[in-house]
Amino acid sequence: MKLGDKSRRYGAIALLVILEFVFVGLVLYLCFRAKAPCAPNAEPETPGLDLPLIGRTATNPFRYLVFPTDQVLDRNDPDVFQPAASGRPESALFGSVRTASYGKGLAASFHEGVDIAAGQRDAAGRPQDAVYAVANGAVAYVNTQAGNSNYGKYVVLTHACPSGMVYTLYAHLATFSPSVIRGRFVKAGDVLGIIGHTANPPIPLTQAHLHFEVGLILNARFSQWYRAQKFKHGHANFNGWNLLGVDPLAVFERQCPDFDFFQHIATLPAAFTIVLSARRKPDFFNRYPCLWEGAPYRGAGLKMAVSEDGLPLKGRNATESERRLLGAHQSVVLRVDPAALGRNGCHLVICRKGLWRLGREGKKWRDMLMY
Repeated sequence: MKLGDKSRRYGAIALLVILEFVFVGLVLYLCFRAKAPCAPNAEPETPGLDLPLIGRTATNPFRYLVFPTDQVLDRNDPDVFQPAASGRPESALFGSVRTASYGKGLAASFHEGVDIAAGQRDAAGRPQDAVYAVANGAVAYVNTQAGNSNYGKYVVLTHACPSGMVYTLYAHLATFSPSVIRGRFVKAGDVLGIIGHTANPPIPLTQAHLHFEVGLILNARFSQWYRAQKFKHGHANFNGWNLLGVDPLAVFERQCPDFDFFQHIATLPAAFTIVLSARRKPDFFNRYPCLWEGAPYRGAGLKMAVSEDGLPLKGRNATESERRLLGAHQSVVLRVDPAALGRNGCHLVICRKGLWRLGREGKKWRDMLMY
């Protein structure tokens, strides 16, 4: 055998040995990966995270909540909350607690959450308070641009409850935790960021706070509706128009081991009832079927009970007499409860010449709901 042939033979044998080691190593790696458990702080990603709205789970993340900052949320302690520029303590709370320009004058304005004051500041007056996830959930949306929303920099978590998806929102943040990545699972108590004063327009540093919300999502097709209107800065399905809150303080006050968010919804008073003409059941009731009563939707009109801020509390098929009230109209307001409507800060319904009907904001709400 020639020397060159011998060298080539040994080289081929060495190459086969190397390939065999690589193959065995790859097999072992794949086997290990298939059997390896999830990391301690990981869950499978929510399917379709551009729309993590559909789906339910047997577990209830709202059985145990932590406060969103180190402040203890006691509505009787005004030092916990950050008032608006008016300085009135109630302006930090949920509801029609503010006044803003409306039409040619001033009128009540609705505040969808609570504003929690900074409790810790550095020598320059910058807040140092950490912001915590109140319950186990998934990071559904992160807005890192302070100037494209009156929420400023904000993060939305979605929480899969037995009866449907609930959101929580944390706004006006100064910074985000590195772990705040869209699609990542977070546990109750995980740090999301630091309290700030980001917004459009900016909030004075002295009034820095956390705006916190909890509630339900109006329409899974909201982003398509928004694009059809040619609006800018849509924030996908996590635009504030599509997020309908309930009083966060009431949620914390009702905490107990068997707390159910949707049973809490059932206790909320209806500000108005309405009959709507619709060919199909609104997406809202498909995602929250526990809020639909009676037979499947027949496509001939539905009746809804609605909160002051537009949250559908329950819906059902309209009766024949209720459908006749519609005539050629898209909607008819049947009844208004002045006590539940309060100062009517959302202006969904307005009274003209003694008759209640949907106003401009109400028609926009109806269009978003039914899209």
